[in-house]
Amino acid sequence: MKLTFKTILQNYFHRFHADVSMAAYSVTTKGWQSEQPTEFYRLWYIMEGEGRLQIKDQYYELKPGRLLLLPPGAQQLFGPSEGNFVSLYWCNFRAPIGDMELFDILNLKVSIALNEQEQEHVVSLFKHLIGAYQSVTLTRGLRVRAALFEMMAYFLEYSGFNEEKFLEIEPIAKIDHVLEYIEEHLHEQISVDELAKLAFLHPNYFIGYFKNIVGYAPTQYINIRKMERAKSLLEDVDVQIAEVASQIGLQNHYLSRLFKQYTGLTPKRYRQIYVYNIEHNNNSK
Repeated sequence: MKLTFKTILQNYFHRFHADVSMAAYSVTTKGWQSEQPTEFYRLWYIMEGEGRLQIKDQYYELKPGRLLLLPPGAQQLFGPSEGNFVSLYWCNFRAPIGDMELFDILNLKVSIALNEQEQEHVVSLFKHLIGAYQSVTLTRGLRVRAALFEMMAYFLEYSGFNEEKFLEIEPIAKIDHVLEYIEEHLHEQISVDELAKLAFLHPNYFIGYFKNIVGYAPTQYINIRKMERAKSLLEDVDVQIAEVASQIGLQNHYLSRLFKQYTGLTPKRYRQIYVYNIEHNNNSK
């Protein structure tokens, strides 16, 4: 997975926020029903029966064990097969992320099939979601989001991400080679001005543009990437700490201060804990 893709997706998941407007279990025996375009997503889990769903000119089978994520903004037709019924758990939620909707960003599938163990877990999550939604406790919102987020994680993992289409989105494409440049020059001092030139933007505008997409200001992101590189280098006991500092373009004293701000540990202590845990895990096998 390309670094740009991974970095930006992790930022979007970090910013992901969902407001559940309804959650329930239903059984439908009616024929085809039309749902007008809505502003919210629909998450369905099919329990029993058979039917079909139409979104624009695409058709999807409604069968037990199917988890579906229906996008907002499109008219939907659905119903059971003739003489049949469909029972399902469902919830409606809104999930804007910055200026781009989830479906636009990830090009997600509409329907995925779960195995038996996953089906049991999703049913349990839906029951927890509905119970929390109907409760009046102070922790109601936390429990609702916890159940929804875990089901969304299932969906995202199984749906697969279209990396190529994702990187074609105009704001993403503009920042792609900027992140690559940062990664290739972590051993140097990198200025905001030179990054702005790569994106053909004024430095003042570039800072906000970069933060909106990546989740961090450019200087903050550069330091994070330097610290991640430092962690990787420190895990090799043959690399001296002075060499670690050199490879990420920092003086020894500044590496120690920045690393402690980032991890809560000095570089030396981080290495000691890492080595101890490796040895402990090996001895536990």
